[in-house]
Amino acid sequence: MTGKALIALGFILVLSQTPLIAQAGTILVPGDYSTIRAAIESSQPGDRIEVSPGVYPENNLIMPEDIVLIGKGLHPGDVVIDGRGLGRIILSESVTRPSLIENLTLANGRASGASSYDQSGGALLSSNSNLRLSNCIFSGNEADSHGGAIRCNNSTLLINDCLFTDNSAPNGGGGAVDCSYGSSPLFRNCDFRNNRASWGGALSCRSDSSPIVTDSHFTNNTATGDLGFGGAVFSDFQATPVFTYSTFSGNSALYGGALASFQDAETNLENCTIIGNSAQYSGGGLFCHESSPRVTSSIIAFQDGTGITAQGGAVPMISCTDLFGNSQGDWVGNISDQAASQENLSADPVFCAGTPETNDVFSLQDNSPCGPDVNPCGALGAWPVGCVAVAAQLSLFEADWNGIHARLSWQAISNGETPEFRLTGAVDEIGAKEWEIPFRDEGGGYFVGEDQLSQPDSGKQYIFRLYIVDSQGEMSLFGETKLLSVPSFPGITDLKASPNPFNPLTYISFHLGNSQQARVSIYTLDGRRVKILASRQFGSGHQEVEWDGTDGTGRRVGTGAYIALVEGERQMQTIKLTLLK
Repeated sequence: MTGKALIALGFILVLSQTPLIAQAGTILVPGDYSTIRAAIESSQPGDRIEVSPGVYPENNLIMPEDIVLIGKGLHPGDVVIDGRGLGRIILSESVTRPSLIENLTLANGRASGASSYDQSGGALLSSNSNLRLSNCIFSGNEADSHGGAIRCNNSTLLINDCLFTDNSAPNGGGGAVDCSYGSSPLFRNCDFRNNRASWGGALSCRSDSSPIVTDSHFTNNTATGDLGFGGAVFSDFQATPVFTYSTFSGNSALYGGALASFQDAETNLENCTIIGNSAQYSGGGLFCHESSPRVTSSIIAFQDGTGITAQGGAVPMISCTDLFGNSQGDWVGNISDQAASQENLSADPVFCAGTPETNDVFSLQDNSPCGPDVNPCGALGAWPVGCVAVAAQLSLFEADWNGIHARLSWQAISNGETPEFRLTGAVDEIGAKEWEIPFRDEGGGYFVGEDQLSQPDSGKQYIFRLYIVDSQGEMSLFGETKLLSVPSFPGITDLKASPNPFNPLTYISFHLGNSQQARVSIYTLDGRRVKILASRQFGSGHQEVEWDGTDGTGRRVGTGAYIALVEGERQMQTIKLTLLK
């Protein structure tokens, strides 16, 4: 046998004695397997399980190492694993090589049983594991003990772009997530909404856990029951949670509407915005007991309760933070001496007039005392500057006919200098050109303009626009109102007298449909004319005539009731007047 043949034979023998290594592959559900359970049980490390859109009623799935479980829908709501309240959905136990769960909804899981282990993590229990979660929704899950959606014990989780909504742990901690016993999850860009628990309505951090939460939102979470600690977050037993660039709003609890920190926990808040939370008893924003949270570069404002309440020997360490507008006080109690130190302040943060729909609810105006160009610490809170400062706030803008012209009036509450306005009118039609309307400053923030081009009897509707010039010289629409021309008939409407009863003078006002001859007279109740107040050609629109309580000879009449009669060309109206002593 030749040398080459011997070498080839030896190579074949070596291959035949080498164990085969399974190649990573893609498993399709329901293409290859009808259930997710079957796909997981047949998977090998490195496999990718792709799940088509649909609802999969499954629970008690065991997550293996180093696989990808991914929904193939356009949105995580397209692929739903529905626990139907019959058990926990996924268990990840002693997984050292991390697996990934992505683009799925885990809904209606239920953790119950004899032990706390069985009763925790309604959708997912991670114990001594590494796991990654991305772009997932956890909805309607419940745990009899802790972690309505997720409980992690001694685990490292990386959780990105996930929504936790309507999960609950009514008898324990962490309506959405409970992390304990040295766990160190990282949450990035997550949204916690409408979750509830006895403590930590959204997140509970205990027993040396060290979660990091960044760029996330906690909204309308609740801590209920006998304890009621931390509407959004609770921490104790040397937990060290860190929150950066995160927003807490609308959360509620008995103690600590947004956060509660107990027993040597060190809660760290950096560049957080804590707005509009409520506590029934204490600490609308943050409540701490025997704990020293670190709060820096944050905004804590407009809570129902105090901004921060500290009890016990430990005191929060606060720097570069704005406490403002909290209903029971800002820098009060054990933190009062920090108000004038460490660049802390108490000032209106001056948010933009955003909405949840525009996603700029708590962005700052460029002149905010918390903005980077104003505050010596740089930007405070989780939100950037989102709008140019508004020079004034409009409290009134209205239009009415004043004789033959339209009268425009408005009131603007300015933030300092008198703002610059532009007033225009136009026929309310597509493509109609605007015209300029002159106006005058009446003082006290009141402005009045008179439009010479609009006509009360034209049969048209007019639109009037008020523009304001901002601090950058940019013009924007400040207010808009419409005025319908009066139909061409000699009607009398809106007859009033003020004051009534009166002494010694009253003003009789009314509205005329168009310009016409009219007369205003005073009569006794038995029909005797007392005085003609006016008899002349009136313009259209609002009119006003005064009566000083005298008759036609100028003598004062007696106290009692009288009738004011307004007579137009085709109509008359009356109103009863009472003259007092």
